Amino acid sequence: MADIIAESGLSAGAIYGHYKNKDDLIKVAITDLFGIRITEALGADTGTEAQAPGDVAALFISNIENETGNLGILLQVWAQAALDPDMQSVTTTIGEILRGTFEQYLERWYTTELGITEAEAARAAVFFAPLYVGIVQGYVVQSTIFSDFDGAAYLAAASGVRPDLAHLGAYPAARESTLEA
Repeated sequence: MADIIAESGLSAGAIYGHYKNKDDLIKVAITDLFGIRITEALGADTGTEAQAPGDVAALFISNIENETGNLGILLQVWAQAALDPDMQSVTTTIGEILRGTFEQYLERWYTTELGITEAEAARAAVFFAPLYVGIVQGYVVQSTIFSDFDGAAYLAAASGVRPDLAHLGAYPAARESTLEA
C-alpha cells in the first residue's frame, strides 16, 4: 500500500477513505479493467456480421494487454490468490464475470450465427465459455513466463477457435445439472 500511496500522490487517508485494504483496491481495479475491456470486445459484434468467439477472445486479450502494458501483474494477482483466500474470492468473482460474459456472448452467437435453438445455444455456451476464459488465461501466462512467446501467432490461433457443436448431445452430465439449476 505504501507504494500505491506514493505513486498516487494521495495521502494514506485519501486512499483508505475509498478502499478498505489492498485487496479491495485490487478488486476494484481489476473489475473495472476487465469490465471495460469485456464491454469493448463484445461491443465489436454490433456490425452486420458478428465476430467469431475466438476473435472476441483475441480482441479482449489485446485490449487488456494495451491497457496494462504488462500482463505479469495479473499473473501476480493469480499467484497471490493461490495463497490468500481473500484474494481468491476476488479472482473468483472476476472469473465468474468473465465466464458469464462469454456465456452470454456465445449463446447469442450460436443462435444468430449457427442457427441453433436457444436451449442448445445456452447449453453450448455454458459448456464452451471456460475454453475462452482459458484462452485468455493462457495468453497471460505464456506471455509472462516464456521469453520466446509469439503473441501475434497466439492471437491468430485464438481467432481460429470455433468449437464443433456436432457433439452437443454428448456433453457431460455434470454440465447438464448445472444448466438445469
